Amino acid sequence: MAPEVSVVVPAYNASRTIERCVESLLALSENSPSREIIIVDNGSDDGTEEIVRKHPGITLVEEKTVRGPSAARNAGVRAAVGGIIAFTDADCVAAPDWLVHGVRPLGDPAVCGVAGIIRGVEPKNEVQEWMNSRNILDAKAALANPFRPYAQTANAFFRREDFWKVSGFDTALPYGEDCDFSWRILEATKGRLELAPDALVCHDHRCSVRGLFRQSAKNAGASAYLAAKWGDALPAKYWKVSVWECLDLARSGLHFAGVSLAGKSGADRMNAKLDFLHRLGRKKGMIASAWHTGQYGRW
Repeated sequence: MAPEVSVVVPAYNASRTIERCVESLLALSENSPSREIIIVDNGSDDGTEEIVRKHPGITLVEEKTVRGPSAARNAGVRAAVGGIIAFTDADCVAAPDWLVHGVRPLGDPAVCGVAGIIRGVEPKNEVQEWMNSRNILDAKAALANPFRPYAQTANAFFRREDFWKVSGFDTALPYGEDCDFSWRILEATKGRLELAPDALVCHDHRCSVRGLFRQSAKNAGASAYLAAKWGDALPAKYWKVSVWECLDLARSGLHFAGVSLAGKSGADRMNAKLDFLHRLGRKKGMIASAWHTGQYGRW
C-alpha cells in the first residue's frame, strides 16, 4: 500500500543536525499517517550521506547537479509517492504527533496548504537563546504577510498534485522560494493556507553571531527577488518604511553603544548587540538584493 504522506527533507552539509532530524522522523507516533521519509542530499561533503545511510527505513535521494533547497525539494517530490508532501529541514526535530496534526486540515478541500509551528530547540548559547526569544520563524507572522500568506518550508504540508500544478519550487530564486511557492499554490488552487498550531517542529537556530547576521540578511533580501519576479502584483515598498527602518537601526546601534559604555551585564550587552546586528543584517540584505535585482525601491 502506498504511503499517505511523503516527508521530504533537503540536506546540504547537515552532519551536525541530520541525525536528530532523522531520529525524530523515525520516532513519529504510531497513530501518524503511513509515510515514507525522503532525505535529499544536495551534494554534501561532510558525511551527511553516510549518516543518513545508517538508518533503515529512509529513502536517500541525491541531487548533486543543481544546488539549493528548491532543487533538493523538487527532487524529493519527484521521488515521492504519497498524496501529501510534508516538508521540514535537516536542522529541525519533529514532535511525535507532527504528522497527525499537520495533515488534518487538508481534509478540507478548500485548504491548499498547512503551516505548522516552528520553535527553537533548547538553546546551546546566547545566540540561540536570543533567536528563540524573538521567535525568528514565526508561522503566524508568515501567514499574516500583508501581500499574501505563506508557509515556511521548515514545517509545511501540501498536496502532491497541487505541487506539480505549479511545477514545484522556482530554482532561480536564491531567497524567498517558500513565499513564491505558497503564493503560486494559492493562485492555482484558489484555496487557503491554514495554521496547524499543534503540528510542531523545533529548529536548531544559528549558533554564531556571524550565522545570525547572514540569516537576517538572507531573509530580508528575499523581498527584492520576489519583486523582480512578481512585478507590479507585489505592492511597492513605501519610502517611509525605509526611513523608519534606518531610524530603528540607528536607535538600536545607540542602545548597544549605551549598554556597552554603561558596563551592563553580559546578557544585556549580548542582547543589545544581537538586536543591532539583526537589524543591520536585514538592512544589508535589502540593499544588496535591491542592487543585484535592480529593484532599488526595495532597499
